[in-house]
Amino acid sequence: MYTDILIPTDGSDNVEPAIQYGLELARRYDATVHALHVVDSSPIERKLELTALETDLETLPDTWYEAGDAATKQIETRAAEHGLDAVTEVRRGIPAREIRSYITDTGIDLVCMGTRGLTGLDRVLLGSVTTRLVRTVDIPVLSVKAKQALSEPGMRGGFETILVPTDGSKPAREAVTHALDLARTYDATLHALYVVDRGAYASRPGWTWDELQQVLEQNGETVLEDVQSRATADGVSVAAEITHGVPHQAIGDYCDQHGIDLVVMGTHGRSRLSRRIIGSVTERVLRNSDEPVLTIRGV
Repeated sequence: MYTDILIPTDGSDNVEPAIQYGLELARRYDATVHALHVVDSSPIERKLELTALETDLETLPDTWYEAGDAATKQIETRAAEHGLDAVTEVRRGIPAREIRSYITDTGIDLVCMGTRGLTGLDRVLLGSVTTRLVRTVDIPVLSVKAKQALSEPGMRGGFETILVPTDGSKPAREAVTHALDLARTYDATLHALYVVDRGAYASRPGWTWDELQQVLEQNGETVLEDVQSRATADGVSVAAEITHGVPHQAIGDYCDQHGIDLVVMGTHGRSRLSRRIIGSVTERVLRNSDEPVLTIRGV
C-alpha cells in the first residue's frame, strides 16, 4: 500500500519518534524513504512583505542548509542500515507549501510527521505545519508526538492493536481500508469503534432521545458488521464495539482501556463544512491522543 514514505525533519530531537515510525513502516512495506528538510524562509518573507524591501533569499545562511543536509543524511544512513533505499533533499521556502510540493513532485503516498518541532507553543497546539498537511494533502499523514517512540513498552514489535473509529462515511470507510492493510501487515488486531454521539440529539429537533439513540445504534450495528465482514475476508482478527458519549473522549477512553498502538481516522465525517477544515473529532483526537494517529483525508 505504501511505496514512498516521506519523513520531513527539522533536525530536532522532537522529530525522532516520527523518524522511527517512518523507518519501521518503510521496512514492513519495503518502501523508499524520502527525507526532506525545508529551510524555513517564511519569517524573512513576511518581513519583506511588511517592509517592501528587496532582499535576495539566496543569501540565507549556509549553516541553515548544512544543518538540513546533516539531518536528512542521518535518516539516509539509518535507512541503509535497514536495507532501505533513501532519497534526501533540502529545499527553501514555507515548510507546509514545500512539503506539499515535494509530495506532488515525487508521488509520496504516506507522510510521517512529528506534531511539534522546535517551538514550545506546540506542546499545547498541534504543530502548525502538521495541521496544514493533515487538512490539505490527499494522502495519509501519520502524526506522532515527540514522546511516542518505538522503544516504549509494547512498541518493539510494531503495531499490535489498531483502532479505527467509524461512522460509515466515505472517509471513514477509506480509513478502514488503510487500517485493514496495516493490521494484515503487522498481524495486528483491528478494533472497530462506533460512538453514539450524545451531542447529536441537539441537532435533531422533533426527535426524542430514545428514538434517536435507537436509530444511531442500528446504524452503528450496520457499520460495524461491514467492517467485520471486510476483516474476515482479509483474514484479520477484529473486535467491534458500540459505545456512547462524546466521540473524541470515548475514543481516548477506548485507547486507554485496550492498549491501542495506532488510531486510524478519516479527517471528516458527514458535515459539508469539514470538506474545508479538519473534522472536529479527528482534530481533538490528534491533539489529545497518546498514540500515533494516521489520518485519511476525504476528498
